[in-house]
Amino acid sequence: MQEEVFEASLSDEMLRRIRGSSVVSGQAGGTSFYSPLERSFEAQKRWMTSPAFKVDRVWELLRGTYDVHQHSGPSPHTERLFDELDLAIHGCYIGLGGIVFKEQFMPSTRSARIVQKVVDQWADEHGRQRIEIFGGVCLNYAVGGLNPDAVIASYRMGGKYVWLPNVDSNHHRLVVNEGVGQGIDLVDGDGNVVPKAREILDLISQTDMVLGIGHQSTKERLALVKEAVRLGIKRIEITHVNYPPSWLTPEQCRTFADLGAFISIYAIDDSYYSWDDVMAVYRAVGPERMLIASDRGHISLGHPIDGLRRLIVGFIQSGVPDEHIRLMCQANPYSLLH
Repeated sequence: MQEEVFEASLSDEMLRRIRGSSVVSGQAGGTSFYSPLERSFEAQKRWMTSPAFKVDRVWELLRGTYDVHQHSGPSPHTERLFDELDLAIHGCYIGLGGIVFKEQFMPSTRSARIVQKVVDQWADEHGRQRIEIFGGVCLNYAVGGLNPDAVIASYRMGGKYVWLPNVDSNHHRLVVNEGVGQGIDLVDGDGNVVPKAREILDLISQTDMVLGIGHQSTKERLALVKEAVRLGIKRIEITHVNYPPSWLTPEQCRTFADLGAFISIYAIDDSYYSWDDVMAVYRAVGPERMLIASDRGHISLGHPIDGLRRLIVGFIQSGVPDEHIRLMCQANPYSLLH
């Protein structure tokens, strides 16, 4: 695919649409908006006309799911519904295969190890299958930004993920915070990955950790993935492509998938996107290179398991076969982590 599709990021336009309307259709490049009532009617109509299915299918698909993006409390960033131990026990009770805890401003690696010990004991005492708990580090300013020492320390504690700066990335600050403060750039004016970011990528390659890319501009993400592949990184996730600041078109998703990255749909606020957007990505990428995850835990968005359930139900109602859903929620995230 020609790289002209990456010349202009859709993020600015998506943010303008979100700010200009309480609920947006999510159609990239479109101009129509739905009022909350119309959106509700659209969802109800889809529900009423969708094929019937047995609810046991949902619980069977949830069992063994790996949620690679949960937010827990306490957090200096915002209010969270539950702490890591609560969410781990909830996940173990439902039968999830594993959870990755992401904290915006400090590593989740150390606490993940402690939670693993406690939830293993809970599982054994209650006759439940054990669940895998993972942590990592997000390279925002609180850990020094593009700080190789933070990556090394996380790895030495068993960290699995390295997320590039999200809320402190320059792109995020420009489109979400309207340019407040200087954010972190990962690509220079010539489109080259900056030396500190390249050092981080090299460490990820050496340690076989997972590279999480999300809140950068479209062009930044393309440059980063190409450099990551060149350096031999095998585990790459493009996070929440259905989130306005990191929105990707289906064609762009296909390009990233062809480079070897997994493309993720998250159960974020569903006023940001339509189910047609999700299915367009599914058709362009295919289930072999897709993940679904909750990105839940915020007080206003609800429980992560409910977010996973909503995505699974959406795919079932759209006629996606169970084996494809298992790829996206079980096999692919397992492969990314192991």
